[in-house]
Amino acid sequence: MSESAPTGDHGMDPRCPGQTAATRPEPGIDVAVAVDLVMLQRGLTADEAYELMRVGAEESGGDLGSVASDVIDLGTARLPR
Repeated sequence: MSESAPTGDHGMDPRCPGQTAATRPEPGIDVAVAVDLVMLQRGLTADEAYELMRVGAEESGGDLGSVASDVIDLGTARLPR
């Protein structure tokens, strides 16, 4: 039986073909990883890094998960200074 590529309709990330409910990361994992990256790259505390990401999400009109994915993929350059 072949598995079709997942789509956003099932709550799975369409950017990750082959992803199943068992392999899909928990929603907060990206945010936690991104907070750690911001802490390391900007020399901030966890609370400061989270707040910076929250402000970035608010300014961009996106959600925190989108900002976290951007931080993981692109670094912190798009976050406010």
